[in-house]
Amino acid sequence: MLANLVVAIMITALQVAVLIARAVLRGHISTSRSGCRLVRPRCSLLAIGMYGVSETLANKIRRGGVHGALPALAIVPFFFAGSLFPITALPGSSRTLRSTAIDSRTALMRYGLLGHNATGLHDIWGMSNTTTMALLSVGVVAMFAAVLTSVSVRTFARAAVH
Repeated sequence: MLANLVVAIMITALQVAVLIARAVLRGHISTSRSGCRLVRPRCSLLAIGMYGVSETLANKIRRGGVHGALPALAIVPFFFAGSLFPITALPGSSRTLRSTAIDSRTALMRYGLLGHNATGLHDIWGMSNTTTMALLSVGVVAMFAAVLTSVSVRTFARAAVH
């Protein structure tokens, strides 16, 4: 059973790698050093924040119940973050459900990897200065990582004591 899971994950990773390589070869994704330098740390910050969410849930929810909650917490925010379609396509009431950290990370990725197209940043911040919007987005993602890491450390410490 475990071998099947490992094979399935490897096949999925290979499919994603082929799709990304094809997009790079067609020129749809920029692989410039400046774009990659912009994207890598921001994705790491978001990963740290999302790990904080999962660690907090793992320590709060007992007896394996966290496994059912994690897919919803991992997928739903990206649905509202403009990962699948532009944020402006959401109805006004749905825009309040968005996760600003994931919105900001998505906009920064598009800005860094899609030829410095700042429409995603503009959709979030509504400003004209791209540098200011990018810095605000970096601040939001960094704050998200710091707060959720702090919460997860406290939750883990309390769970370890009891």
